[in-house]
Amino acid sequence: MRLVSRKAWGSAHRVWERVAPTDHPWAFWIAAGWPVMEADGRRWSSAYPVVGLFWPDRFYQVFLLLKDDATEYYCNLITPPVYRPGERVISFVDLDLDVVIADGRVQVLDEDEYALRRRQYPEAWQTAVTQASAELIRLANERRGPFSTETATRWRQWSGGRRAGG
Repeated sequence: MRLVSRKAWGSAHRVWERVAPTDHPWAFWIAAGWPVMEADGRRWSSAYPVVGLFWPDRFYQVFLLLKDDATEYYCNLITPPVYRPGERVISFVDLDLDVVIADGRVQVLDEDEYALRRRQYPEAWQTAVTQASAELIRLANERRGPFSTETATRWRQWSGGRRAGG
């Protein structure tokens, strides 16, 4: 399977070229070393496994970064994902704003990019981004939902036998 991120005007943004389904329908395993391609053709991969959590009715997704010494989180504000089973693709539009949770701190990233582009987005998307970022910040500060200790433990236990390469 692949995760395909596009920009609102249709251009490519980023492609996770290989992801594996998990025991949860909207959660995907990305092993350390699996390739990610940027729109400019640059390729990179993570040194640690990642679990991508999506919700078909939410304007965000959460990547759990399963580092050896900590679980960190990278959240993208996106349009609700669309699953195209015939193509084995989950696709979405990246809406520029990101929320990162690391070292006990919650940070909002790329506010300048979002401010420059937000007027290109439908008003409903702008409202959804505001609400979704507030929800992510609240959940992260409260350590609930995808940011709870239980969620991190669950995915670490699930991934135990998959760390070497999926």
